[in-house]
Amino acid sequence: MIKLKISLILTSLLLCSFVWAKKPSEHTHIYKNLDYLELSSAQHERMKQILLEYKKKFDHYYEKRKKEEKKLQKLMQKEHFDKEEYEEIAEEIYEDSIELEAKTLKKIHGVLTPQQRELFSHYLKEWQVE
Repeated sequence: MIKLKISLILTSLLLCSFVWAKKPSEHTHIYKNLDYLELSSAQHERMKQILLEYKKKFDHYYEKRKKEEKKLQKLMQKEHFDKEEYEEIAEEIYEDSIELEAKTLKKIHGVLTPQQRELFSHYLKEWQVE
């Protein structure tokens, strides 16, 4: 009886391993990795410049966002909640993120070929500023 139970468990595990096994895919995408675009050396250099500039601007945006979020925290701690001020600050954070995202994507768009833009568009969500 014990041998039967052990063999049933082993058989179940074996069958489950086939179900859970990852199927090999042609392309495994890594977050914000642009290798799939097969950039030329000139495109690669331009993208490098764009992304370095993006990093600097993102760092500035992030610091500003932290300050604005502290203002939101203070608003919440006050006796009276100022809805209008909260909305202004929250909208400013959102608008800054959209502006940074749009400017960066415009520059990237200018570097890519139509075929590369098609491929890039599938991973657009990765480039949203949060």
